[in-house]
Amino acid sequence: MTKHVFTIDDERSIRDSFVLALEDFDHLEVYEAENGLEGVKLAEQIKPDLVFIDLNMPVMNGVDAIKAIRELHPEVPIYVVTAFAKMFFEQLHALQEENIAFEVAAKPMSMDQIQTIVSTILPAG
Repeated sequence: MTKHVFTIDDERSIRDSFVLALEDFDHLEVYEAENGLEGVKLAEQIKPDLVFIDLNMPVMNGVDAIKAIRELHPEVPIYVVTAFAKMFFEQLHALQEENIAFEVAAKPMSMDQIQTIVSTILPAG
């Protein structure tokens, strides 16, 4: 069964790095969105099995997108991939207070880090 991985980031190079890191995972399909609103609209059409999301984006930031995606898919694992965690600390803390679960990973992530997370959460087979 094909698993759906979302990469939501306004930086094309970051989205490209996820696509490249996951291209050899035959059981995955990677979907890209360049802002939070596009990511939410995508999640309305396709149920993600794993989401990687930036925080600092135009149109809709990652915090608001996480809330919206959680409403649609309460159990999907979400990894916040950002260089701006300190800037969004209070908003991330508020998400935790609302029992909205997520993990935080520092940007940039290496290909090995991306592959390890995906292999752990969405093993082939």
